[in-house]
Amino acid sequence: MPDRVTQAMKEAQAILARYVEPGPRDCEKTISDLLAVLDDERLLQAMEEEHERQPH
Repeated sequence: MPDRVTQAMKEAQAILARYVEPGPRDCEKTISDLLAVLDDERLLQAMEEEHERQPH
């Protein structure tokens, strides 16, 4: 599942990279695209599993 975390980070970075490019920007679409990537049960589960593997 850590691959899911890495993939989500790459997708989010690509969305933000498009947003900061010169030209017109659509804030609502950017937020919507980020939510589509980050508000994902599989991603949250992968992050939780990664956190549980970390020494406390």
